[in-house]
Amino acid sequence: MATDRLGSITAFIRVAELGGFAAAGRSLGISPSAVSKSVSRLEERLQLRLFQRTTRSLAMTEDGRLFFERCSAILKELDQAEADMLQRAARPSGLLRIEMPTALGRLRIVPMLGNLTSRFPELRIAATFADTLTDPISAGIDAVVRIGYPRDPRLMVKRVGTVKYITCASPAYLAAHGEPRTLEDLAQHDCVRRVSHDPPGFAPWKFKEAETGKPLERNVEGTLSCDSPDAMVDFGLSGSGVVQLHTYMAEAHIASGMLVEVLAPFAGDGPPISILFPSSKNLAPKVRAFIEFVTQVLNQRSDR
Repeated sequence: MATDRLGSITAFIRVAELGGFAAAGRSLGISPSAVSKSVSRLEERLQLRLFQRTTRSLAMTEDGRLFFERCSAILKELDQAEADMLQRAARPSGLLRIEMPTALGRLRIVPMLGNLTSRFPELRIAATFADTLTDPISAGIDAVVRIGYPRDPRLMVKRVGTVKYITCASPAYLAAHGEPRTLEDLAQHDCVRRVSHDPPGFAPWKFKEAETGKPLERNVEGTLSCDSPDAMVDFGLSGSGVVQLHTYMAEAHIASGMLVEVLAPFAGDGPPISILFPSSKNLAPKVRAFIEFVTQVLNQRSDR
């Protein structure tokens, strides 16, 4: 009913603008008789005559002119609304709700977010931080950054980077205890272990064979352990022992000289960094822009 009503009004507007059923039919791609029938149905529904018809002329009635003025304004509003939506679809705008892992977000993504909003002034960002996967659909989140291998058939997954495992220690620790040169040397060092909750225990450290690149794991020993990435960094900086950190946690401290990378030939690839979002169909420009932005941020450093 709504579609038929809009079609009848559109036919009426074209007849009024072009002065006849034939011209309106050509404009709409339908026959003159179809236009005439559509206008007649509109008149029956309104119980008003919109045109005075003779064999030689067609003229709007007073009611027709009034209806034409109001409908023309409404159709112009509809055209503008459609144009606005097309423009919105072409340029990132509106509120973008995102969620990120705490350390990765704070250290790598947040410092650059201002560049994204500067590029797209109509974009607004609401960021939350969590180290466990939130259901973005129920939470109303547009995009979630995650480290690891999320498995949710309802979500699309776009890989945007890869974590490396960097083994490092402070200059003071290395001056006092020497630098490990092989994986076996770690047995002689105080290593800060990461507490794992799933499964419970201590997570093994990740490496690769220097020659083949084959992934390796080593269990390490030490006097300190924790389950906090930030605390792990602090232990390394304080000279408490050797630590293994994700790339983004270590690189700024290595660049400043506060940490020194060791066992570099054995640095192994870690889990992927991905962006999860509910659907790829008609992906909103704001989500697409965020995916491109994070990909660029995470891969702009050529040293890792």
